[in-house]
Amino acid sequence: MPPLFRGTASTTALLLAGMMVLAGPGIAWAQEDAAPEAAPAEPAAKPKPRPRKPAPKKEEAKEPAKETPSPAATGTVLEPAAASGPAQWPAGASSVSESYGDWTMTCNRAEARTDCVIIQSQGDRRTGKRLFSIELRPPKDGKSEGLILMPFGLQIEPGVSFKLDDRQLGKGAPFSFCVSDGCLVPISLPTLATDAMRTATSLTISATKPDAKEPTIITVPLSGFAAAFARASAFGS
Repeated sequence: MPPLFRGTASTTALLLAGMMVLAGPGIAWAQEDAAPEAAPAEPAAKPKPRPRKPAPKKEEAKEPAKETPSPAATGTVLEPAAASGPAQWPAGASSVSESYGDWTMTCNRAEARTDCVIIQSQGDRRTGKRLFSIELRPPKDGKSEGLILMPFGLQIEPGVSFKLDDRQLGKGAPFSFCVSDGCLVPISLPTLATDAMRTATSLTISATKPDAKEPTIITVPLSGFAAAFARASAFGS
């Protein structure tokens, strides 16, 4: 009869092996249960708000265009085409003076006589001394009488010559006599000449100096001449 101790050892070994087999799945389950839980899923991103459409810009109110005042509204007469009858004198006035471009029109009346003249003067701005002037009266019997003041230092004998823009005007005029401001040249212009001066740009007056090769030339701008001459004729008629 075999000893009991061996049988008991074999039986014990079988029992231990069976327990390990049975315990195996339990251990695995325990390990699986002990595994860390998965992190919760992040919440879905919120949709971005749609950009708002910009509000329409309000149109700025445009200022109405400023109207340019007419010469009649400002009281300035620019270029009257021609005198339409006698001019009206201001109430109680015995003299009137108006400026047109480079020319000044002056009229004086005493009793039934009226004397009108248009004049342009040139001089030294620093000293205020007059060096040149030209004056004309309204036409009478088809001619406009006038006077030119020329500076000192010119030859008397040849007199002066005239050009209207680039055209020769007349045959010139002689000196008459000298005064404290300069030497005088009387002129008498036919209506044909004054009519041409209305549309010309400038009148040039030439004179010579002793021992000078080039003539002395004085330029007379004619801006405003037509208006001043027409007004003088209107007041003088």
